[in-house]
Amino acid sequence: MALVSFVLPTSFLLQRLRGISRKKSAEMTRLYSQVRWLGQHNAGLVLQNIDANTKMADLGTRQQALEEELARADDERDVQRAAVEQKTREAEAQTAELQRKEVELQREKATIATLTGTLEEKGKALEEKEVALRNAEAALQEKENYLSSLEEAARVQREEAQKSIAGECSKFRCYWVLAVRSLPLFL
Repeated sequence: MALVSFVLPTSFLLQRLRGISRKKSAEMTRLYSQVRWLGQHNAGLVLQNIDANTKMADLGTRQQALEEELARADDERDVQRAAVEQKTREAEAQTAELQRKEVELQREKATIATLTGTLEEKGKALEEKEVALRNAEAALQEKENYLSSLEEAARVQREEAQKSIAGECSKFRCYWVLAVRSLPLFL
């Protein structure tokens, strides 16, 4: 019995050990399966990591190219901005010059208007002087005509006076001749 009692527990223990072994074997199979799956998954992750690293390298290269392109674009923008600023300064200078010329033109217009007014005043004054000159010439002509008529009248009077004097002279000569002839008689 001692043998039976030793066998029984041994068979029970064997069965139990077989059950544990089966469980452990099943668990080991499951774990091997998981390890295989994890290995495959890890290999997939490694490939994905390699792919991601390749893409990162490509993106880094692309980023560098884009940064260089951005730098060129910034340089071009700066050049264009400088050109626009230069053109703006030139346009402002031209605007200032045009404004200066406009002011100068306005001054010249004011000067022309003033000179035109002065010229018109002088023209009116000249017309008045011309009218006064014509009036003076007419008055002078009238005086010349009057003087001519006076000279004519004086000439006529002179001629009449000369005739009268000539007549008086001849009477006087006669008296004188008579008086001279009579003088020795009185002396």
